Amino acid sequence: MKSWLHVLWVTFTLRCPNCEQGKIFTGLFRMNKTCPVCGVRFEREDGESVGGMYINLGLAELTTVGGFFLADALWHPPFEPHLIFWVIYNVLFIVLFYNRSRAMWVGISYLTGGVRPDPPTA
Repeated sequence: MKSWLHVLWVTFTLRCPNCEQGKIFTGLFRMNKTCPVCGVRFEREDGESVGGMYINLGLAELTTVGGFFLADALWHPPFEPHLIFWVIYNVLFIVLFYNRSRAMWVGISYLTGGVRPDPPTA
């Protein structure tokens, strides 16, 4: 049994949690339905990507709010440029971290038994 930390790291690097070789994504937003190496299906039902969105939004808000208050306490920048910077940061973080968070959710689903190869068909 693989450790949960190892599985999350493998999926954070956008590789299949089952074989650790196949790529989960073919681009920034395009996710493979199955692993090109071992054939494991990454999502079984519609709506399974919601968990990845929770990870993405949670980390974005945590780093944005924390960074805003930390920078404000340390350097006291003018409010408007400070706010504009953190809004832009938040949008860029959400867009650029999308595939990582979604892949990490695939890893969590793998750990709970939701990601597995399909049974052979006769």
